[in-house]
Amino acid sequence: MVIVQMQKVGIIAHSSLREDLITMLHDEGVIDVRAAAQKLQVDHTEVEYKEAEVAFAATVLKDFADKQTLAVCDKKVAVEETVHAAKHTDVKGIVTALHQLEKEDTESTRRIQELADLREELAHWKNLNANLQESNESENTIRIFGTLPSKNEKILHDSMTQSTKRSVLEKVSQTPDGDTAFVAIIWKEDLRTFEEIATGLGWTNSALPNVNATPGQSYEEAIMEEKKLTEALSRNALKRKKLSVELPNLLKVQLFMHWLDQKQEVRESMASTESTITLLGWMSASRMQELEKKLEKLNPAIALIKVKPDEGEETPVLLKNNKLVAPFESVTGLYGLPLSHEMDPTAALSPFFILYFSLCLTDAGYGAIIAIIFGSYLLKTRKSIQEAKLPWLLFFGGIMTFLVSIPFGGWFGLTPEQLPAMFSRQTAEGLMFKGQIWNLGKQSGIDFLQNLSLALGVTHLFFGMFLAGQHKWIHGKKAEALWVDFTAHLLLGSIIFLVVAPEGLGDIAKYVLYGSIAIMIWGKGYGSKWYVRPLMGLIGTMNFVIGMISNGLSYLRILALGLVTGAIAAAINQVAVEMGKLFPIWLAIPVIVIIFLGGHTVSIALNTLGSFIHSGRLQFIEFFSQFFEGGGKEFSPFRRSTSS
Repeated sequence: MVIVQMQKVGIIAHSSLREDLITMLHDEGVIDVRAAAQKLQVDHTEVEYKEAEVAFAATVLKDFADKQTLAVCDKKVAVEETVHAAKHTDVKGIVTALHQLEKEDTESTRRIQELADLREELAHWKNLNANLQESNESENTIRIFGTLPSKNEKILHDSMTQSTKRSVLEKVSQTPDGDTAFVAIIWKEDLRTFEEIATGLGWTNSALPNVNATPGQSYEEAIMEEKKLTEALSRNALKRKKLSVELPNLLKVQLFMHWLDQKQEVRESMASTESTITLLGWMSASRMQELEKKLEKLNPAIALIKVKPDEGEETPVLLKNNKLVAPFESVTGLYGLPLSHEMDPTAALSPFFILYFSLCLTDAGYGAIIAIIFGSYLLKTRKSIQEAKLPWLLFFGGIMTFLVSIPFGGWFGLTPEQLPAMFSRQTAEGLMFKGQIWNLGKQSGIDFLQNLSLALGVTHLFFGMFLAGQHKWIHGKKAEALWVDFTAHLLLGSIIFLVVAPEGLGDIAKYVLYGSIAIMIWGKGYGSKWYVRPLMGLIGTMNFVIGMISNGLSYLRILALGLVTGAIAAAINQVAVEMGKLFPIWLAIPVIVIIFLGGHTVSIALNTLGSFIHSGRLQFIEFFSQFFEGGGKEFSPFRRSTSS
């Protein structure tokens, strides 16, 4: 529930201890290393190229690996296994083989496309019995290939019979688009006449490819060659599949190279002389003594000292929360980490966020499904809260939604009348589910959720103002906290007193309210000259009232989303039933089930996303604006990572 206190430190050691020191710090993972003023500049081009090659191989093989291999890849591995894989995996051979396969596939794919284009060109000319490499001209004639709209075929024949009697027009085939393919043998002196006639009738010349065979032979040869190339692509895919068994080792090599990168970055961050090295960084103040003992064990000549931060240097931020609050760090992180001098808002936002999330859904069935999905995921992966904060948050959110939604009677948009009597009970407001208290299908239930949303909003906003005042008070700004922040709580208390005061104390309650307003006006003018303080305070109070109204109304989104979830669920049920009525009973049941399952799956996904976004928005805009600035830099220690 706090931000861990950080300390900037320096480690000074003899230059001969460089690698031992780097390895030990890599294992411990306690220091966020900062570069020295004179950082060593090294060309990483060759290393980056090798890393890119490994990444290329891993990316390619992931698409060909089977489920069993991929499952192995997801398992955590020991350091010794990673080092062993880095030393014994034939990375160069795997990468070379994959590049060769890629080259062959590229060439085959290009050739297949060329053959497909060739077949398209020859498709209408397969019946032509002529070698296409033979010359189209003789001493007296010229051969022309072309297409003509079929409706004009007879007209062209008749025209040629009259005007170019010596020419020959041979029909080759009918095209799918309604044209006819022809080969025309035209006497050269008749060529101009033919072109005028044919062009007028829609003739289009066709340029056939220059192949040493008939169109039919070339077409068949193209099909056979395409088949061989396709088989070659399949063989290469099988080769990649065989190579994919090396994927787990490649990923280990990739991780090992990442470790080397981390160590090299630290080497380059060190300041050095002929005999010493100095490493600067940030660490948790509470772990300094522990690290000092381990450094002394490594070599007594290594010194760990406190260092004064540079002017304007930002202290990294590390949050420390208990297991119930830690999942909500994923919400805080979306907005940004607190600054080092701020409080961690995670614990403050957690009860409000999960309650708003639940009320935005208000469907116990949806909550149960969400809890089951993320609970199963966490059970299967065995991930801790620190490893999977968001899934754990959604798991808790599903449980909370289930519990909160029971009093509202939300069960997949169903009504009590649609289920057996054992699930419902008779009340003054009609038939309700067991455990249901409010009916969102009636005005009384809507009014309750509306009032609850506004009440939660006011509580949330005033809690935020309290945290702002508390932060100022702790940091010595007690007068500002009292006048600017806590006077609002005095006003709220006087309003509550006026509402609940017995009849005999009504006048006193009014005077208390008037006094609270006066104090607040004076308080909101804090920091101004005494003679303008009332005016500035009045303006500040008006801004406060306007802000409370606008921010308070934002919380009605809880009501809106709660009603929409139920409406969408009910609509899905109705659509499923109405569609089922269009089919016979044996087909209606599967249709209803499919629509019901598919519709509610989409509804759960969309409403969960909407509830998360709007619940977060109420934290970021309305709540955080009262006391939180954010923008802190995350503490990122130099440690052996588990993923590259």
